[in-house]
Amino acid sequence: MTRIGNSVELSLEMIVSIGALFASVITSFVVTKTKVQDLDEHVRDATKRLAQLDSRLDKNDTATDLVGQKLHVIANMMDPKEREIEHRRSERQIVLLESLRRDVDRLNHMHNGEHKQV
Repeated sequence: MTRIGNSVELSLEMIVSIGALFASVITSFVVTKTKVQDLDEHVRDATKRLAQLDSRLDKNDTATDLVGQKLHVIANMMDPKEREIEHRRSERQIVLLESLRRDVDRLNHMHNGEHKQV
């Protein structure tokens, strides 16, 4: 036994116990440090994956918006009111074309391919 100061006596068993306690604390520190490094690596990997998923989600959102816009355009084109307007416009053009054709035929008939002397 070794006496330190007036009141503390250190035996060989106490010194071994304190040494084991320090070894245990140091081992726990090393294990904890290793686990923290592993967790840090996992967090970095998860962050990288999350960024990739976010990028893919943005691309999908853009594609979905584009399809929605195209669908809206097609839906407007096939709208009954729009179809009726287009049909009436086509009908007016056909009537005008027929009228112009009659005028050309009449003028052609009058001219008859001859140039008469005046």
